[in-house]
Amino acid sequence: MANSKEVESKVLEKIRSVLLASTGVTGYVKTNIYTAHPATIEDPKVPAISLLLMPGQARTNVPDVVNMTVQIDLWLPIDRHTMQDVLSLYAIIRGLLHREVFKDTTIGIQISQLLELSSGQIMYDEDVKSHHLPARYSVVAF
Repeated sequence: MANSKEVESKVLEKIRSVLLASTGVTGYVKTNIYTAHPATIEDPKVPAISLLLMPGQARTNVPDVVNMTVQIDLWLPIDRHTMQDVLSLYAIIRGLLHREVFKDTTIGIQISQLLELSSGQIMYDEDVKSHHLPARYSVVAF
């Protein structure tokens, strides 16, 4: 029986690998896909995407099944990208993830539900001088 922390880590790893496999995504952010907020990373590279498990969200409803909320943040520097670029990258990511199911035997994870819950407005983040767009996904995995 996998514990919820292992499942959480594998979910972030799987989402990151799906995004890295997309030339549409890497065309914008290269390999700058973090599992931490850019402000907590020494010398973060932008443009970037960050994947964060929302605190207090992971819970086990059924043995071996974990239900969690993952926030995916887009960070595109305002001096090189427009708001339309942010929306285009968002559309690519949503197309890759929303309503998808993933089974990855190499890391031992199955995501049986991945649904976009919400997306926020495009904001400006002073710390990284970037457009910032957050989107939240509900994930059920085991």
